[in-house]
Amino acid sequence: MFKSIFAKYFSVVSLIIVTSFAALGAMQMLFSTRYWVSDKQNLLEENARTVAQNAAEDTTQADDGSYLIRTNELAHLINILSDTIDAAVFLTDTDGRVLLSSTGSTAQIQGARLPDETVKRLAELKGREYFTVGTLGGLYAERQYTAGVPIVKDNRIIGYAFVSAPAEGLSFYLSNNLQMFFLSALGVLTLAFIALYVMTFRMVRPLRRMAAATRSFAVGDFSCRIPVRGRDEVAELASALNSMAVSLSSVEGMRRDFVANVSHELKTPMTTIAGFIDGILDGTIPEEKRTHYLKIVSDEVKRLSRLVKTMLDLSRIDSGKLKVTPVVFDLTEVIGTALLSFEQRIERKGVRITGLEECPRMEVTADYDLIGQVCYNLLDNAVKFTNEGGEVSIRIEYESAGERQTGRTTVAIRNTGAGIPAEEMPHVFERFYKSDKSRSLDKNGVGLGLYIVKTVIVLHHGEIVVRSVAGEYCEFAFWLPDAARPVDHSSADKPPRTTGGRRRKK
Repeated sequence: MFKSIFAKYFSVVSLIIVTSFAALGAMQMLFSTRYWVSDKQNLLEENARTVAQNAAEDTTQADDGSYLIRTNELAHLINILSDTIDAAVFLTDTDGRVLLSSTGSTAQIQGARLPDETVKRLAELKGREYFTVGTLGGLYAERQYTAGVPIVKDNRIIGYAFVSAPAEGLSFYLSNNLQMFFLSALGVLTLAFIALYVMTFRMVRPLRRMAAATRSFAVGDFSCRIPVRGRDEVAELASALNSMAVSLSSVEGMRRDFVANVSHELKTPMTTIAGFIDGILDGTIPEEKRTHYLKIVSDEVKRLSRLVKTMLDLSRIDSGKLKVTPVVFDLTEVIGTALLSFEQRIERKGVRITGLEECPRMEVTADYDLIGQVCYNLLDNAVKFTNEGGEVSIRIEYESAGERQTGRTTVAIRNTGAGIPAEEMPHVFERFYKSDKSRSLDKNGVGLGLYIVKTVIVLHHGEIVVRSVAGEYCEFAFWLPDAARPVDHSSADKPPRTTGGRRRKK
């Protein structure tokens, strides 16, 4: 059965509060009982000592050397004392026979005798004070607090003075205490439950809002926002959900743009391919022009192949299957080989390539295919966005460890042209993001190239940065850590173009 957090929290905390108050009440009753008994014992013992002291003074010595308590002189004293403290006062000899007892409301025990167990216990105490709770061996009909003090004369015990008070006073005392505790606890619990209800409701309310927001997110509505109040964990969670909603909304927009882009990219070459193939098959295109149009068809097929490869790379990244297989290869040659792929575009736009002839052979330990893809994508963007007659400069250098624990190889590729606006630079490495919204320059891209580039560099524990000045240049620079060492050559003016038999994996 469903039980809300509100009900669980309120029930558990309420149970803890009630249990705590019950334990507090039990402890109060326990300590109150101990205090009452201790106080009553002190009172009875103090009065018993007074009676014993007076009894010791009112004694006579017989011919045989024994001492006799003159009870007539003590009767008035013990009666006044009995009325004052509402207790029974009586005197006994050493054998337990009652010699004198108070009159009035207390039990009449004149002439009675203490039980043998009590007499024996008194003898065992050897002059120490005696205290018990009970009927004193049936001497009383109800339970009594009884304190006994020996009457000492000339260092001899000649009898005992006893003071007894009813034990029922404890029940009355505890009843009053319990009543006061219950009334005060009831008031405190009422306030506590009200405060707990309000606090629990306020704590659960943002969680309910979060649940409603996530349900909206689940159906594709990312416009819902959760109010953030305070700086606690719930507020932090609400802020995180709001950030997630912004990210999801951005990703959803990118996804829609991506679908539109992919649809366009697929539709255009497929329409072109179908049209030319149909024209060749039905004879519309004359035979002398078939080679020209078949070349166009081949270019469009290659364009589709690149799109599919990009999508496969993205799938490998998302599934976590993109793994690094490090090998040693010449990074300078990889860049030179990638440049050959853009030779026709470079010549058509009149782009100058500078810096490569000055780059030394630079061996790195990395994934050959992935780093090759990085270089290809960066050079593709550089050539694509360079202005007519512009320049693409390449710089490759090795930085020794220095203050760092490891050295690193840095590659910088800069192109002249429009550059990237400052407001768009934080987004260039996001998936599906395209700076050229008009598609006038980037007609073949779907906004995944730089995302894949950054992912590959991060997998190699490196870093990539972008620098740009609008209207002047744009530069992408990445570095790969350690395992990269420059190799000296006697003919540094002509960089080698071999990798010792190592080839790009297909």
